[in-house]
Amino acid sequence: MTSDSTDHAVSSGGAPLNGPANDPASVPPGPAPAPAGPLPAPAGPAAAGPVTAGSTIGFGPVDEVLAQLAEAHGVATRYIDADGQEVTVAPDVVRTVLGLLNVDVANPATALAQARDALWRRPLPACVVVRRSAATPVVLRVPAGSVRSAELALEGGGKRQLTDWGEAVERRTVDGVAMLGLPLNLPAGLPFGDHLLRIAVGTTLIATKVVVVPDALPAPAGAAHARGWGWMIQLYALRSAASWGMGDYGDLAAIAEWSGSADGRRADVVLVNPVHAVAPTVPVEPSPYYPTSRRFASALYLRPEDLPEYQLADAATRARVDQLAAAARTEADPDLLDRDAVWRAKSAALELLFTVAAERGRDPDSDSDSAWVDTDRAGEEGLIDFATWCALAERHGRDWRRWPADLHDPAGSAVAEARIELRARIAFHRWLQRCCDAQLMAAQTAARHAGMTIGIVHDLAVGVDPGGADVWACQDVFATGATIGAPPDGFSQQGQDWQLPPWRPDRLAESGYAPFRQLVAAVLRRGGGLRIDHVLGLFRLWWIPAGNPASAGTYVRYDAEAMLGLIALEASRAGALVVGEDLGTVESSVAATLDRAGVLGSTVAWFERDAHGDPLAPRRWREPAMASVTTHDLPTVAGYLTGEHVRVRADRGLLRQSREAELAAWRRERDALIALLRGEGLLAADLATLDLAASAASAPGLAGGSGGSGGSGGATSDLAVTREIAFALHGLLARSQSRIVLAAPGDAVGDLRQPNLPGTVDSYPNWRLAATDADGRPVTIERLRVDPQVQRLARLLACVRDQADSG
Repeated sequence: MTSDSTDHAVSSGGAPLNGPANDPASVPPGPAPAPAGPLPAPAGPAAAGPVTAGSTIGFGPVDEVLAQLAEAHGVATRYIDADGQEVTVAPDVVRTVLGLLNVDVANPATALAQARDALWRRPLPACVVVRRSAATPVVLRVPAGSVRSAELALEGGGKRQLTDWGEAVERRTVDGVAMLGLPLNLPAGLPFGDHLLRIAVGTTLIATKVVVVPDALPAPAGAAHARGWGWMIQLYALRSAASWGMGDYGDLAAIAEWSGSADGRRADVVLVNPVHAVAPTVPVEPSPYYPTSRRFASALYLRPEDLPEYQLADAATRARVDQLAAAARTEADPDLLDRDAVWRAKSAALELLFTVAAERGRDPDSDSDSAWVDTDRAGEEGLIDFATWCALAERHGRDWRRWPADLHDPAGSAVAEARIELRARIAFHRWLQRCCDAQLMAAQTAARHAGMTIGIVHDLAVGVDPGGADVWACQDVFATGATIGAPPDGFSQQGQDWQLPPWRPDRLAESGYAPFRQLVAAVLRRGGGLRIDHVLGLFRLWWIPAGNPASAGTYVRYDAEAMLGLIALEASRAGALVVGEDLGTVESSVAATLDRAGVLGSTVAWFERDAHGDPLAPRRWREPAMASVTTHDLPTVAGYLTGEHVRVRADRGLLRQSREAELAAWRRERDALIALLRGEGLLAADLATLDLAASAASAPGLAGGSGGSGGSGGATSDLAVTREIAFALHGLLARSQSRIVLAAPGDAVGDLRQPNLPGTVDSYPNWRLAATDADGRPVTIERLRVDPQVQRLARLLACVRDQADSG
């Protein structure tokens, strides 16, 4: 067994791409009021430092009884690290994590007996998720000799009597009563959806939810080709003449409409960074991977002029909105985004337009307008909770843990009183979410009308701000005394703490996975697909108890089969694509499980290597995957080819070895890739060899987190060589069999700067960089439509559809 102890792909040379490939650690070690990007893992005491192969952290090995207790609750007592070595988890860590699951560990033997008895005191599981194709046994635990009957109440109406009982598979005496475990076989072919299993045992009626899910996710609706291509974008970084200083939902619609058109070479997909909700306060959280809510969307990306209220407003109101927009555009820095300034301008405009909504009878707090009534009661209740949190955050700050204690409970009397007092603000935030949904759905509609087979694929972040709206509203399903991250490895010898609270697997099951399903359904409703960041988290997560260094944690297991099945159900209802980010050191069973579920994996060209560390020929890349050359946490193509990523990391003290050693390792790895390109016939053999190591080592570039193109690669000859190699690298994508291939528009024009540099906070402008070309000039949406290099890259990738259709 291998380990997912690091959520990044490991480069064979270890030097050029040093750092996480998709690092949820681009979040702060909060609870600071204004998280502002990634931080290194906490240093911690020396005794809790890096774990060596086979070592034990803490006070010795876990005893057998405690190990059995941990196993009963899905808590690991040992794991395999990134080097393939077994590591024993400290007993005190195991006990603490068990305590977070409400297990009394004062006497492990007693707790173990109670855990075993607890299974028998509950006749049925809290929730049963079954595949449609096969009969599935559900074990009923009842006193021996009980009279029983069973029926299944179907979601769509009607009932089915169930009589296929099996022989007892378990026996146990609990509280002096002889009990039997009797399997009831649910038949194959049940309709998809949520059903209720009711069983009469004597005079007692017991029930549990049964969710029937697809065996595997079917192909997305409209996917007429065996392969597809598209763009992956950082929406905030791509601006247009109509946006307010950063990319917005209107720009997303424009990108989708152009991409899917004949002029855009009929792209199938636009993968966008997470657009989850952030707090309606300043400073605005810059990281898309540290949202206050994953279920709701960010109002920061709204285009006020595209709202119907703008058209309904009087001339004076429209003029004021236009003034705010003009000021935001004029004051926008061409290089660095200022989310605070954007939100101040937009929120002022949105307040004006909300007044129009209320005057026109479009107040979401009134049921008189059926357009504002959510037919899903749970969805409407969730929206009210979110809007209430926003209103309270405006008054008390963005971290609910710092609010007055009586406001910590969403169901408490103080919050009920606040809902009345803040009714107007709650209505405003409900309205904003309706606007977000409308503009995101409009963007997806534009994509499909333009001819895109899938459309917009939304990135789902791995977690949420512990002080944010989701955790406040659903405290019972989060382990608020822990955060998630990764154990020590070669890149992060102290481990990683992402400062995101984990789901409690037991409480998720108790809820029928309702919070999880609601957020998945909400994101799918707004687009044509979903990319799950750190999909390994559906299988297990590294829990770090509060106060511990990142190294002093352990894995907690989740029911991946159930969660993948529920994702398949929601995605099949939406006709959507699902991709799992499974980069890194991954158990082989994970890729197989994703494939069986119809979930595509992720492939990054940098990391496709054979057992000897040599670049892997594209024909050997896996087929059920979404492939790209790089990602947002890695160097851009031009940045990698010119060694820019080595320089920016060296300047910030992030190298694990000397600059010279890093440059030498990078050059070896880059040259091996170039050799592969030549061997594949993608690069002319007589093309001058790119050799910018020395210039990359001394180039000015980014300084103190500001802009600049960096490097001396601006020379015409160097740029030409870099460009040809960049296109050849994308040729590997086309040569592969990967189901979907993606490119970043910036890679067509030589953008040197990666959006996020893991391991930094203020020394690098994470998530704040506008898209630029090799010379540092802005790349706007208007330019994308006509730039010859963008067109060339689109032509290169668009051929995958023709290849698949002809093959």
